[in-house]
Amino acid sequence: MLKVYVADTAALSEESVFWDYMDRVDETRQEKVWQCRNEEDRKRSLLAGYLIQVGMKNWIGEGGGLQENAAPLSLAYTYGENGKPFLKDYGEVCFSLSHSGKYVMGAFSNHEVGIDVQKHRAARFGMAERFFTDEDNALLERLGAEHANENFYRIWTVKESYMKLTGEGMRQGLDATVVEPAGEGLHYGRVVRKNGRTDNAYFAISDRLEEYSIAVCSYDKIADINIKEVEIG
Repeated sequence: MLKVYVADTAALSEESVFWDYMDRVDETRQEKVWQCRNEEDRKRSLLAGYLIQVGMKNWIGEGGGLQENAAPLSLAYTYGENGKPFLKDYGEVCFSLSHSGKYVMGAFSNHEVGIDVQKHRAARFGMAERFFTDEDNALLERLGAEHANENFYRIWTVKESYMKLTGEGMRQGLDATVVEPAGEGLHYGRVVRKNGRTDNAYFAISDRLEEYSIAVCSYDKIADINIKEVEIG
């Protein structure tokens, strides 16, 4: 089972709304919010914590009737070998967070998961030539020039979501994996490690947010990404 949520940081621009939502997250997240140096980072951190609350309450609520407006869950975290966070008291649930521009996203699954969102800017194709694999660059060329910018970010988000899945982050290197789409276009497929490791994965891409790319990675096949917008305010 996969659940994906998105929220807009613009909704926290009012100071009263910001403080209201500070009361809706656990103490660990409140500390993380105040560790951020600027206002936008604080809003993103707060929304990330709130999406964890929403995701977990909805997950628990399917069997236990817990509502989104219930008191914040007290959450404790544990960390995997590569620093990937897990919820200590809810080991059956895996989660991943990402933010870009004004959006924060969270993915929740009963299997390990990684999510990434990227706002489209002018793609630096020199970066693709330098950091993507030869196979990835051939894929970009094969997909054509018409949507080259979008496809650059689609590939980028797939690779970053895989890094979050494994917990290795950027130290893994963008050129450590090859994106292999299934069928025409770049909607879903596999991520394959180049060094012969067997922790290959599956991905799916969503264009739900205009001018953004979203990718989710899992070791299990992903049929589709259904995104729920969380209203703030």
